[in-house]
Amino acid sequence: MPTSLQAIATKAKENEEHRFLNLYRLIDEQHLHQSWLFIRQNAAYGVDRISAKEYEENLEDNIRNLVERLKRKSYRARLVRRHWIPKSDGRQRPLGIPVVEDKLLQVAVTRILGAIYEQDFLTCSYGYRWKRGALDAVHDLTVKLQFEPYNFVLEADIEAFFDRIDHDRLIELLSLRIADKQLRRLIKKWLKAGVLEDLDRWSAILECLIRSECF
Repeated sequence: MPTSLQAIATKAKENEEHRFLNLYRLIDEQHLHQSWLFIRQNAAYGVDRISAKEYEENLEDNIRNLVERLKRKSYRARLVRRHWIPKSDGRQRPLGIPVVEDKLLQVAVTRILGAIYEQDFLTCSYGYRWKRGALDAVHDLTVKLQFEPYNFVLEADIEAFFDRIDHDRLIELLSLRIADKQLRRLIKKWLKAGVLEDLDRWSAILECLIRSECF
């Protein structure tokens, strides 16, 4: 973990009520280059159809341009491409795929937030956390069932959880730890970004309009 993030983590651990300022400024070229290492090169593309590999071809310029827009407060979140994943019961699960640039910036912010909130999370929590996953949860559960007096396991799921999150309440909860208004505004931009359901259909319509062949 970089020194700046380690210092944040230490402060968060020492004082669970501390509210952090000056986090937005941490999103510089160095932080974004480090965050790029967490982007999968085969990740699905967003509405702009630019792959991670294509974005990386001009990574220096792309990151420099992104940082300049962040400084000017002219950065805008792009639409999220909706992709449907089939489930075992025949239903489909919606998946939102941001453009590579937004994905990179989200990773950069996640690393900053993680330095803070990893100090607050319970050790029994495994969902959507760095270096923790389902296999870790299974291992922990196995150990507890073998050596501790548990008689049953409860499996539960909140239907369409992410679709029902109250965004205002989410920002309110973030403000308990994040006093940096610029960082909260950045997160709000992603929460308010629209969704494009059928990329191929809309791409065809746009191409048709450009060529004036629709009418």
